[in-house]
Amino acid sequence: MQVVESLDGIDPAEFSGGSCIAIGKFDGLHRGHQAILRRLREESEGGALRTVVVTFRNNPLSFLRPEACPHPLMSPEQRLEAFEAAGIDVCVMVEFDAAFASIPAEEFVTDVLVGKLGARHVIMGADFRFGHRGAGDGALLTSLGAKYGFDAEIVDWVDDVSGQVSSSRVREAMSRGDVETVARMFDRLPAVRGEVVHGDARGRDLGFPTANLGGRIEGLVPADGVYAGFATVGGVRRHAAISVGNNPTFTPDEQSRVEAFVLDFSGDLYGERIVVEFAKRLRGTERFASLEALVEQMHRDVAETRELLS
Repeated sequence: MQVVESLDGIDPAEFSGGSCIAIGKFDGLHRGHQAILRRLREESEGGALRTVVVTFRNNPLSFLRPEACPHPLMSPEQRLEAFEAAGIDVCVMVEFDAAFASIPAEEFVTDVLVGKLGARHVIMGADFRFGHRGAGDGALLTSLGAKYGFDAEIVDWVDDVSGQVSSSRVREAMSRGDVETVARMFDRLPAVRGEVVHGDARGRDLGFPTANLGGRIEGLVPADGVYAGFATVGGVRRHAAISVGNNPTFTPDEQSRVEAFVLDFSGDLYGERIVVEFAKRLRGTERFASLEALVEQMHRDVAETRELLS
């Protein structure tokens, strides 16, 4: 997949044969976003038109209203990997900054979508807005399509059993540890990725050595608690019992962290980048009266993880 990191980096000659474009934030690549990408591939006329995603490296709110900007559900790198896995030809992923925010809606369509990318078909979600002060919506895109010779398509909301699928609903579910609801909205397990760093080695002393994620963690971490899930180590996906949070028995004031006990694995993971997936929340975090009570509960957590994932 070709990645273009600025509007100036688009070479119009590469799109002289026309393109099918999807525009949006695509945070999380949930089922609503997946529906847009499916339509993008379908409308590419069997590959005759290049499939292009136009999106942002950062959430626009990080520039417009930093105090209201939520944590991203996926890192830019994770989204690029997902676009490539979906069969997208080109991703134009630009920084949403003052220059981009100042582009009028019609100018964005005429200069970027039509002039640079050779738009023949443009797709976006029902809630997406574009252009200066968010002046561009589905109605404007449709009217501009008729004027400048491309088909405009607005993909409606996708529903699941409890309502509309959206990034905000995903965040709300993650904030309470409801990873099963998130998995339904994603059609995959929610996951984070990071480098394994040295911890306090307390888990090893208790017989449960954990892989501690440190530094920059890609993806949204769910609410504190203990989860059954998976850890992908060296390309191999393994069962894991996962702790999110501090250790209230030993360090109640410590910052929350992600620790994965990889079942039936022995080896040095320090410095490795691993993917941790959350399948089911087993319980919240607890403070135990004794070391023995903690170890007994850890054994129960591992046994429940084995049973759930078997």
